[in-house]
Amino acid sequence: MSVGAISTITRREVREMAGDWRIMVPIFLLTFILPLMLVGASSRMINFVVVENDMLAQRLIPVMILLVGFIPSSFSLITALESFVGERERNSLEALLAMPISDHDLYAGKLISSLVAPLLSSYTAMLLFGFMLYATDPVLYFGAMTTTRLGLLFLSIGLMSLTMVAGAVVISSHISSIRAANLMSSFILVPMALVVQMDAILIINGRWDVMWVTGAGLLVLAVLLLRMGLVTFNREGILSREHQQASDRAFSRIFTIFSRFSRRDSSTDRPSAPPRPGQRSALLTIARRELRESVTDWRVLVPFFVLTFVIPLALVSIMDFAIEFVGNFGLIALLVPFMVLLVGFIPASFSLIVALDSFVGERERNSLEALLSLPISDNLLYAGKLVSSLVPPILTSFGAMLVFSLAMAVVHPTLYYASMTTERLLQLLLMISIMTVVMVAGAVIISSHTGSIRAANLLASFVLIPMAAIVQFQALLIIARRWDAMWMVTLILMVASVALVRTGLAAFNREEILSREHEEFNLQVVAATLGTFFREYQPAGVLPSHYHGAPFSPRRFYRQELPALLRDLRLPIVIALIAAVGGWLIGQYVSSEDFRFIGGVQQVLDGMANRVGEQVPRPSPGLALFIFANNLRVSLLSNIFSVVAFGVFAFMVPAFAFMQVGFVSGRLANTGGSWTALGNDSPLQFMLAYVLPHGIIELPTFILSAALGLRIGVALLSPPGGFSVGQHILWSLANFLKFWLLVLLPLILLGSLVEGLISPLIIQALYQ
Repeated sequence: MSVGAISTITRREVREMAGDWRIMVPIFLLTFILPLMLVGASSRMINFVVVENDMLAQRLIPVMILLVGFIPSSFSLITALESFVGERERNSLEALLAMPISDHDLYAGKLISSLVAPLLSSYTAMLLFGFMLYATDPVLYFGAMTTTRLGLLFLSIGLMSLTMVAGAVVISSHISSIRAANLMSSFILVPMALVVQMDAILIINGRWDVMWVTGAGLLVLAVLLLRMGLVTFNREGILSREHQQASDRAFSRIFTIFSRFSRRDSSTDRPSAPPRPGQRSALLTIARRELRESVTDWRVLVPFFVLTFVIPLALVSIMDFAIEFVGNFGLIALLVPFMVLLVGFIPASFSLIVALDSFVGERERNSLEALLSLPISDNLLYAGKLVSSLVPPILTSFGAMLVFSLAMAVVHPTLYYASMTTERLLQLLLMISIMTVVMVAGAVIISSHTGSIRAANLLASFVLIPMAAIVQFQALLIIARRWDAMWMVTLILMVASVALVRTGLAAFNREEILSREHEEFNLQVVAATLGTFFREYQPAGVLPSHYHGAPFSPRRFYRQELPALLRDLRLPIVIALIAAVGGWLIGQYVSSEDFRFIGGVQQVLDGMANRVGEQVPRPSPGLALFIFANNLRVSLLSNIFSVVAFGVFAFMVPAFAFMQVGFVSGRLANTGGSWTALGNDSPLQFMLAYVLPHGIIELPTFILSAALGLRIGVALLSPPGGFSVGQHILWSLANFLKFWLLVLLPLILLGSLVEGLISPLIIQALYQ
């Protein structure tokens, strides 16, 4: 092999990847922001889940380091899946294959360049998480980690990345469409996710020695995939490969059925005929066109079959081993409802590729103009794409959940019926359908506002990360048998799904899609645009070229721009107020003795109420500095990370802050305290001492900060006319930064000084 030729290909691919902000922003968030958020939540999460078992708490830290490395590695896999098939759909494959280098050098260059992002992002995220945990909680870090264990975790993630990338490049070199390549990635990601889960179980059980065996198996598999790719790669075969339709008779019958319906209503099969009138006919025309394309490609159908039937049946087959390995029948029984939810979530998340491909895939297949020229409204065109993207994931998810439930009821009836009922199964089916709507609606929005499939798939992290976090939270609720709280999660997701669908319909514009081009990541242009938005305020949608060029002026900001910004933030402020009031009411409700959270959560909340008046802090500059640093971290990270979660994290800040106040005051009132008289058990005295002195400043600050985070969260979803998604994000960040520096930062500093120096004096006066 030629080192020079390989380095040429590698530099070409890395330069192209680094030049697209849509690729770099998700990688940056997963590499830097996600570890910082998890470090801040790790100790609290462990306290919520584990109360009395310190050994288990320590063993959760290596599991978190493993997950912090695996998440960016798995999402960066998109670059490997696009390595060859992406060149085909961008019409650059012939130029690439015409380069005067050998097949082995070309393949090796693509493979190495595809490894750069997963390895760098994963290792950086793991190092950052470990360093921050060491700096903030060294006792917890050293109780859980040794040099050997850390090295084994790095080795495991490296081998996982190598195996996934090697398999993805093999798929990319033997497939003819990006949609099929991404769906066939389930053959890589599902087994690798199971490997991660197995490693987590081994870590929790202290079986680090077995992890060396897992690593050896991954190494052998990676070598086999590398060898297979080098041996089977042939540039002439790639050039001659065309889209293959399903040859199986069953697939042909499905296609025939869809064709019969299509011939009745579809205008795409008969372009010369005018479209049938009526909204229903137009919507079905688009939906059937997309579904027919999916059911005629075996590369799409095979992953659906595996995720719907093979994975659920495989999980049923290992139940006896799981019971024997864990040694706790009751624990496995508690996990059965979560397994039902999980087997539905996996195909829904992987079928998301169809939604991500909905518009940007048409662009790269050079069929976008024909689609957008259909004589139907923008809303109907968007709705047709949305409906067609919803059908495959909902069908595969329902199929997988029903297959798993039926097989469990037949093979392990005692285990299944110990925790499952018909009502719970219906609740889980409703939950997964709403989660699917949320994911698909978000994915279609992303697809309609991006310029390449690679960028759309990487931006899918904005959808998948929050949904994966919700699945983990649902696991805690299921284990705690809090099915009432599951209904609350369902209601919240239902509201989110309606908001995403409405946002997509409102923001869709076919003319802007046709005019949108690939935007390169140019630091100078980004910095100049951000500076323009920072120096001068104009409403969202006003292009940087139309700004007056006025210099930054704090005086102008306070007199003119601040009132305009507050008017722009009216709706986010109302939503943040709703979060605060809702948090207060929830805190009051759960303060009842009859309401019990998961053990660890309940113990933490009870401790907050029991410490009122008993632990009186001493006023000190150090306390004020600690409070200031903590509030800075919350205000910055929750708002920045809202880009990933559409403002969810910003929404949670006032909700949780007011929920704590509502819980403590409600607990004091429920135990005999009076709202009209002072005393150590009085909620009125608690509010006067612990909340109002600094809360008068801090609580409104949290409301304003949350409103800014919500405004940032919608930047990706609904860019105004004239703005690209990137410009809208920069506009939101610039105004957040300006508002944060000139309004929030002084308020946070003032509130911290009051909380650290004055509030302790008031507490001492009232409680001692």
